[in-house]
Amino acid sequence: MKKTVRVQARLNQYEYYMKNNTFRVLSVVQGLFALIVGLCVLTATSPVRAEEPEGLMDVKLSPKPASLAKDVESGIDHLFEVLKGDDSMLAVNKIQPMLDFVVNMQDDPKNIAPAKRFKGYGICLRQEVRTDLDRILRYFYNPDIPNYLLCPAVLRLSGWHKDSQFLAREKGLWEELPTLTEPVITRGREFEANTPDSFAEAYYAYDLDRLIILLKYQGKNILVSVTEQDGKSDVGRKGAILNDKEWDYFYSGLEGLNKGMIGWMDTFMYSSGSVQIFVEHDQAAPKSSVFLFKWLNAGWAGMNVVKRSHIYDGSLRYARSFKKVVESDDLTPEAVVLGMSGVVNMSDIEMDVLIRQYAKNFEARFKNDPKLDSSDYADIIADGGYAKVLDKEGRRSVLALEKLKGMLGMETLISIGGGPVARKQAPIFAPVEAEAAPAAEVPEG
Repeated sequence: MKKTVRVQARLNQYEYYMKNNTFRVLSVVQGLFALIVGLCVLTATSPVRAEEPEGLMDVKLSPKPASLAKDVESGIDHLFEVLKGDDSMLAVNKIQPMLDFVVNMQDDPKNIAPAKRFKGYGICLRQEVRTDLDRILRYFYNPDIPNYLLCPAVLRLSGWHKDSQFLAREKGLWEELPTLTEPVITRGREFEANTPDSFAEAYYAYDLDRLIILLKYQGKNILVSVTEQDGKSDVGRKGAILNDKEWDYFYSGLEGLNKGMIGWMDTFMYSSGSVQIFVEHDQAAPKSSVFLFKWLNAGWAGMNVVKRSHIYDGSLRYARSFKKVVESDDLTPEAVVLGMSGVVNMSDIEMDVLIRQYAKNFEARFKNDPKLDSSDYADIIADGGYAKVLDKEGRRSVLALEKLKGMLGMETLISIGGGPVARKQAPIFAPVEAEAAPAAEVPEG
């Protein structure tokens, strides 16, 4: 009897506590949930798995990075103010300390951390590029070459919105270099979709605003590109990095993450921003450097789970693929424009035939890859079904990338003829016999 009374008393105490401490209990539960999720993320992002992209294996950032100098931070502040304002706001003297830091930096700045922006952590990355600014501009800021082809390890799709000032320019930015005395400014709004990221293998689509400043400083040609994400991205979708060096990726179309216990979560890129500076150091050699300040805030339920190492890894992937394209002796910007024109002008029926062929060869190449062994992924790629997942723009980006890889002499899953640069290798699979697609089967997009 006494035991029953004691038990009932404890139950009454528990009931009283629950009624009067609901907020505290919920906070504890949420805290435990966040802890469990955090442990899942740490496990998922551990850089010990052999199949991880090479960049992640290289990321060893200091846990106590040095702070960026205040005058450099002020220069970055000013650039974002100009991005949100108008061209007349630019005062070169306000960004001079930042330019001094970037132009004269010789050491690796990876253990210098810019202040948090957009509610996310930031990184500094510097890479040398074996080319001049003229060539970089002809590639990277050429309206006839989509940006995603210049950094295919991080971008799946990209393009300028039609009302962008950049598209209304009468001449290319590279044509401004011979007479460059005063800053040349242009801007616009872009859309982007990324490749699967290396810490959750999710991919997103989002818009961003871009400011471009071309100027001469300390006798050097310099390009400054400033971006800020416009609103949060669409929901993250499950992807897979199959071979980062060869730019082979899988896009399932399914919402969520490719990470076991947390695969069901709805994730978003909430905000991001960047300041990228190209500095031409030697026209005769030629040699340039690219310096990147980058911030990212992404996760779920409003929580940012992105670490500096994640951002740095993605930036390394960007830099490596960018260098592979612009430093290639097999390519010229003019050849890429000509090669891509065939893809851009391809009819829906032609695209459908090639994508069916691509989907079948994709299945043959990757069906036994451990990352695609889940029933969901296996069902998607079975019998060439991957072609049904890719929408019109996704199809065109696949074909453009296969064309570029062929021009670079890389292994491809399909052969797209008519390119101005001879292929060095045949496709790794012989093209399957493709039937002409009847008009009724043209995809709607």
